[in-house]
Amino acid sequence: MPDASTLAEWGLPGLFLVAVVAGSVFPAPSEAVLAALIYGGVRPGWAVTVATVGNVLGALTVYALGRWGAHGEGGGVVGRWLQRRSAREGPRLLRARERLATWGAPLLLLAWLPIVGDVFVLAAGLVGVRPGPFVAFVSLGKGLRYLGVALSVLAARHTGISQ
Repeated sequence: MPDASTLAEWGLPGLFLVAVVAGSVFPAPSEAVLAALIYGGVRPGWAVTVATVGNVLGALTVYALGRWGAHGEGGGVVGRWLQRRSAREGPRLLRARERLATWGAPLLLLAWLPIVGDVFVLAAGLVGVRPGPFVAFVSLGKGLRYLGVALSVLAARHTGISQ
Protein backbone atom coordinates (compact mmCIF):
# COMPACT_ATOMS: atom_id res chain seq x y z
CA MET A 1 0.00 0.00 0.00
CA PRO A 2 1.37 3.45 -0.85
CA ASP A 3 2.19 5.78 2.02
CA ALA A 4 -0.26 8.39 3.36
CA SER A 5 1.24 11.30 1.40
CA THR A 6 0.93 9.44 -1.91
CA LEU A 7 -2.66 8.49 -1.13
CA ALA A 8 -3.40 12.12 -0.23
CA GLU A 9 -2.05 13.14 -3.66
CA TRP A 10 -4.64 10.80 -5.18
CA GLY A 11 -7.34 12.88 -3.51
CA LEU A 12 -10.72 11.43 -2.62
CA PRO A 13 -10.15 8.20 -4.61
CA GLY A 14 -6.99 7.61 -2.56
CA LEU A 15 -8.93 8.28 0.64
CA PHE A 16 -11.63 5.82 -0.44
CA LEU A 17 -9.03 3.13 -1.18
CA VAL A 18 -7.20 3.51 2.12
CA ALA A 19 -10.50 3.63 4.05
CA VAL A 20 -11.68 0.36 2.46
CA VAL A 21 -8.40 -1.32 3.36
CA ALA A 22 -8.46 0.14 6.90
CA GLY A 23 -12.00 -1.16 7.39
CA SER A 24 -10.93 -4.67 6.46
CA VAL A 25 -8.37 -6.74 8.34
CA PHE A 26 -5.34 -4.71 7.24
CA PRO A 27 -4.07 -1.63 9.07
CA ALA A 28 -3.97 1.49 6.91
CA PRO A 29 -3.59 5.22 7.69
CA SER A 30 -7.07 6.41 6.72
CA GLU A 31 -7.17 9.12 9.41
CA ALA A 32 -3.82 10.52 8.22
CA VAL A 33 -5.01 10.70 4.61
CA LEU A 34 -8.29 12.31 5.71
CA ALA A 35 -6.41 14.88 7.78
CA ALA A 36 -3.97 15.66 4.95
CA LEU A 37 -6.81 16.17 2.47
CA ILE A 38 -8.83 18.42 4.76
CA TYR A 39 -5.75 20.39 5.77
CA GLY A 40 -5.01 20.77 2.06
CA GLY A 41 -8.43 22.24 1.37
CA VAL A 42 -10.72 19.35 0.40
CA ARG A 43 -14.27 19.94 1.61
CA PRO A 44 -14.59 18.21 5.00
CA GLY A 45 -18.11 16.92 4.32
CA TRP A 46 -17.01 15.13 1.17
CA ALA A 47 -13.88 13.75 2.82
CA VAL A 48 -15.78 12.43 5.86
CA THR A 49 -18.45 10.87 3.64
CA VAL A 50 -15.92 9.18 1.33
CA ALA A 51 -13.88 7.87 4.28
CA THR A 52 -16.97 6.58 6.08
CA VAL A 53 -18.41 4.81 3.03
CA GLY A 54 -15.06 3.22 2.22
CA ASN A 55 -14.44 2.12 5.78
CA VAL A 56 -17.92 0.61 6.12
CA LEU A 57 -17.42 -1.30 2.85
CA GLY A 58 -14.17 -2.66 4.25
CA ALA A 59 -15.94 -3.69 7.46
CA LEU A 60 -18.60 -5.43 5.39
CA THR A 61 -15.92 -7.75 4.02
CA VAL A 62 -15.02 -8.88 7.54
CA TYR A 63 -18.70 -9.17 8.47
CA ALA A 64 -19.34 -11.27 5.35
CA LEU A 65 -16.45 -13.58 6.24
CA GLY A 66 -18.03 -14.06 9.67
CA ARG A 67 -21.45 -14.76 8.16
CA TRP A 68 -19.94 -17.16 5.66
CA GLY A 69 -18.02 -18.97 8.38
CA ALA A 70 -21.08 -19.12 10.66
CA HIS A 71 -23.01 -20.97 7.96
CA GLY A 72 -20.29 -23.58 7.54
CA GLU A 73 -19.40 -22.32 4.08
CA GLY A 74 -15.92 -21.17 5.12
CA GLY A 75 -13.92 -23.87 3.40
CA GLY A 76 -10.64 -23.33 1.65
CA VAL A 77 -8.77 -20.07 2.12
CA VAL A 78 -11.61 -18.37 4.01
CA GLY A 79 -11.99 -21.28 6.40
CA ARG A 80 -8.26 -21.32 7.16
CA TRP A 81 -8.28 -17.54 7.69
CA LEU A 82 -11.23 -17.84 10.10
CA GLN A 83 -9.52 -20.64 12.00
CA ARG A 84 -6.28 -18.64 12.34
CA ARG A 85 -8.18 -15.52 13.33
CA SER A 86 -10.28 -17.44 15.86
CA ALA A 87 -7.17 -19.06 17.34
CA ARG A 88 -5.34 -15.74 17.60
CA GLU A 89 -8.32 -13.72 18.80
CA GLY A 90 -9.96 -16.59 20.71
CA PRO A 91 -10.60 -14.92 24.08
CA ARG A 92 -11.36 -11.53 22.52
CA LEU A 93 -13.65 -13.07 19.94
CA LEU A 94 -15.50 -15.04 22.60
CA ARG A 95 -15.96 -11.89 24.74
CA ALA A 96 -17.11 -9.94 21.68
CA ARG A 97 -19.69 -12.60 20.85
CA GLU A 98 -20.93 -12.57 24.46
CA ARG A 99 -21.13 -8.77 24.50
CA LEU A 100 -23.01 -8.74 21.19
CA ALA A 101 -25.44 -11.28 22.60
CA THR A 102 -25.98 -9.02 25.62
CA TRP A 103 -25.93 -5.54 24.04
CA GLY A 104 -26.89 -6.34 20.46
CA ALA A 105 -26.10 -4.33 17.35
CA PRO A 106 -25.63 -0.95 19.17
CA LEU A 107 -22.30 -2.33 20.40
CA LEU A 108 -21.12 -1.95 16.79
CA LEU A 109 -20.84 1.80 17.40
CA LEU A 110 -17.41 0.77 18.71
CA ALA A 111 -16.36 -0.90 15.44
CA TRP A 112 -13.97 2.00 14.79
CA LEU A 113 -11.72 1.05 17.73
CA PRO A 114 -8.31 -0.37 16.82
CA ILE A 115 -8.06 -4.20 17.13
CA VAL A 116 -11.26 -4.61 19.17
CA GLY A 117 -13.40 -3.09 16.42
CA ASP A 118 -12.38 -5.77 13.90
CA VAL A 119 -13.21 -8.43 16.46
CA PHE A 120 -16.69 -6.93 17.02
CA VAL A 121 -17.28 -6.83 13.25
CA LEU A 122 -16.22 -10.46 12.79
CA ALA A 123 -18.28 -11.52 15.82
CA ALA A 124 -21.31 -9.69 14.40
CA GLY A 125 -21.09 -11.83 11.29
CA LEU A 126 -20.58 -15.00 13.28
CA VAL A 127 -23.59 -14.39 15.57
CA GLY A 128 -25.80 -13.29 12.69
CA VAL A 129 -26.44 -9.60 13.33
CA ARG A 130 -28.82 -8.52 10.55
CA PRO A 131 -27.21 -6.45 7.75
CA GLY A 132 -29.43 -3.37 8.25
CA PRO A 133 -28.56 -2.74 11.90
CA PHE A 134 -24.95 -3.72 11.20
CA VAL A 135 -24.56 -1.09 8.49
CA ALA A 136 -26.45 1.55 10.50
CA PHE A 137 -24.42 1.23 13.71
CA VAL A 138 -21.05 0.68 12.04
CA SER A 139 -21.66 3.70 9.76
CA LEU A 140 -22.63 5.91 12.68
CA GLY A 141 -19.62 4.93 14.77
CA LYS A 142 -17.09 5.20 11.96
CA GLY A 143 -18.66 8.41 10.64
CA LEU A 144 -18.43 10.05 14.07
CA ARG A 145 -14.78 9.04 14.34
CA TYR A 146 -13.97 10.60 10.96
CA LEU A 147 -16.01 13.68 11.86
CA GLY A 148 -13.91 14.04 15.01
CA VAL A 149 -10.71 13.86 12.96
CA ALA A 150 -12.07 16.44 10.50
CA LEU A 151 -13.09 18.84 13.26
CA SER A 152 -9.66 18.49 14.87
CA VAL A 153 -7.95 19.31 11.59
CA LEU A 154 -10.23 22.29 10.97
CA ALA A 155 -9.54 23.59 14.47
CA ALA A 156 -5.79 23.17 13.95
CA ARG A 157 -5.96 24.89 10.57
CA HIS A 158 -8.02 27.72 12.00
CA THR A 159 -5.59 28.35 14.86
CA GLY A 160 -2.57 28.03 12.59
CA ILE A 161 -1.19 24.87 14.21
CA SER A 162 0.74 22.90 11.63
CA GLN A 163 0.21 19.16 11.46
